[in-house]
Amino acid sequence: MASYRSGATPIPADIITYRLGDKLVYVRPADDYEQALDFAQKEFHEELSTISRERISFNVYATMNGERRSVRISESAWAPAVARLLRGEVIDISIRPLPQPSGTKDQPPQYLDVLPQTRLSEPRLTPTYPVRCKEPLPGRRSDKGSSRHWFAGKS
Repeated sequence: MASYRSGATPIPADIITYRLGDKLVYVRPADDYEQALDFAQKEFHEELSTISRERISFNVYATMNGERRSVRISESAWAPAVARLLRGEVIDISIRPLPQPSGTKDQPPQYLDVLPQTRLSEPRLTPTYPVRCKEPLPGRRSDKGSSRHWFAGKS
């Protein structure tokens, strides 16, 4: 639960906590957003060294209308947001998904692979739809004289 300082002259926290997944580390509050990214990539080198800085974001939890919600800290709001944090308060680090290539948003997802089409001159040996025979199969005797009745009372 985020609890912010109130009052005219808040005392800046001398230490805050960065969290990435289940890992926690105490850090000195960064002066600006770029320095915060530096600290994050240094402290979580294994996880963040190959991630582009544009995909790394910082979030705090705040209670709004009685509901606890994650709020992302933008680059422009870094200094005032961090100045309001309490000592040891947690800043969550998250990795944003890769942006989709342009033009893929309007396309539906591809669920099935398209099978290669056969040439029209090639005859199909088997139909692609169920076929029902209207005539008895050769070698089977016809039961035209003995009809079955499926409803009760008829024989």
